[in-house]
Amino acid sequence: MASRGFRGGGTGTAPWAVSLTVLTLAAVASIAGCSSESRYRVLALLFEDVPPPGEHRPSVPVVRGPRRPPPPTPTPTPAEVPPAGAGGNGPTSFTTWDDVMRLLPKDQAGNPDWVAALEEKVITPRPGIAPEAGEQEVSTVDVDLIPRSDPSFKVTFSHRKHGGWLACPNCHTGMFEMKAGKTPMAPEDVHGDRYCGTCHGKVAFDIATGCPLCHLRNFPRDSSGRVDWSRALAQKLIAPRAGFRSKSVDQQTLDSDVEFTPPAQPALKSVFSHTTHTKLMACANCHPRLFPMEVSAPPANTAELHSRRYCGACHGSVAFSITLGCGRCHPGLEKARQHQEVLDLDIEITKSQPPVRTVFSHKTHRWVECASCHTNLFEATAGTTKMTMADLSEGKYCATCHGKVALDLIARCQRCHGAGDSK
Repeated sequence: MASRGFRGGGTGTAPWAVSLTVLTLAAVASIAGCSSESRYRVLALLFEDVPPPGEHRPSVPVVRGPRRPPPPTPTPTPAEVPPAGAGGNGPTSFTTWDDVMRLLPKDQAGNPDWVAALEEKVITPRPGIAPEAGEQEVSTVDVDLIPRSDPSFKVTFSHRKHGGWLACPNCHTGMFEMKAGKTPMAPEDVHGDRYCGTCHGKVAFDIATGCPLCHLRNFPRDSSGRVDWSRALAQKLIAPRAGFRSKSVDQQTLDSDVEFTPPAQPALKSVFSHTTHTKLMACANCHPRLFPMEVSAPPANTAELHSRRYCGACHGSVAFSITLGCGRCHPGLEKARQHQEVLDLDIEITKSQPPVRTVFSHKTHRWVECASCHTNLFEATAGTTKMTMADLSEGKYCATCHGKVALDLIARCQRCHGAGDSK
């Protein structure tokens, strides 16, 4: 006859489990009846760290860890900040703002040209101040802002130029609404450091001298990108007022040319046209504040012109650039530019250090007469003129013009020395 097994809860229990339970209970009962010494020896044999008789240890709560511990949280890697001047475009460290200014390209008014700095890879803007700030796509949308009172002063705002180095939250929606025409902006607001004036006039080009960079984009331009006011006047795009005051009286145009001939350099004779200037402005704009009322060369030099004195009070800010418009005032330079054959020849100058490689372009300097450089500055054979940086610092050789009437040698090193070029 078949034996019957134990049943508990409707499930059969194996005979070996029952036997093990009985043995365990018997062992516990036998230990409980033993003396403390006997019980200690049995328990120490079966378990670890059993306290001897008479010793009491505080109970330690059991802390159970997860069966599958979660993976450790990765430590965020700080955003890598490239060292100043990375890419060979400038010094490896900066100590003052003047160090940064020497590296940055300048606009015609002498202010940092951030768009040019970005395009020439002189700067590489970070996405934001926070290390976790992510890159964003640059919008290419141009927004036209047309004043109802004078549509000719339309402004075309370029998101591409601003978004290349500014994140959208810098302007939206704290300054500007996200829909064109929804922000009631007036000139007095801009000049009061609001809206565009939050940056322009401080870290970007000045509003007072940079009007044509935003307004009047349909006006004729000269080679420097400035409004050509003479052509605009000839095309009747503008009708200058007699003055700022309502009672200003218009004056007759003065048809008189004044010549200034430097005794040391007669070839650099300049011709000032009263006709051109008095069609646009009154005499009091220049006399006697800038120039005395007498026909004599003012005690001016090129450094003073670039410091916004004399002609530089307007030229380079609201009129054509002094640096790029030499031939507009010096007929000798313009004649040389028009009639001299352009020499399409590049001269490579390589020093012992491979990165210091210079390529001189005759074609780029086509507006200067050959005799201006050869042979009073440079011999006509490559390699025969021994030129050092100390010489340039003293205003010799290339520095005869560069840093005075042409781009600054210190601020625009990469224009002559190929950045990172080690060929």
